[in-house]
Amino acid sequence: MNLTFTPEAISRVNALRQNLPGKLYLYYLTEGCGCENSGIFTLKLATQTTPEDTQFTSNLGPILIARWTAVFLEEQLKIDYDSKSNALILKSDSQFYNQNLLLMDADNNFVYIPKNEQ
Repeated sequence: MNLTFTPEAISRVNALRQNLPGKLYLYYLTEGCGCENSGIFTLKLATQTTPEDTQFTSNLGPILIARWTAVFLEEQLKIDYDSKSNALILKSDSQFYNQNLLLMDADNNFVYIPKNEQ
């Protein structure tokens, strides 16, 4: 699997991430969804890994993913940033996976930039 971040997405991820620790993880969030086949991808900063985690390549460096969630994704992926909606977008050439890809820190808190700092 390969993931390409657009230059705008790289800027947005870096602005959100600031100095937070951890490796980027394409995380399949199932909390509140009812079952493992019903979830949504998000970005997470992981400070610990498990045996089920693996890495794949991106132009922003290695990205972690749980092996079992990779089956939901295509081989070539892109993360873009839409300034109008202020959202990161996970997509492929054939579909959108998440049009509001959020970033979580290692403690599972969503990371935001206050409006007056954007």
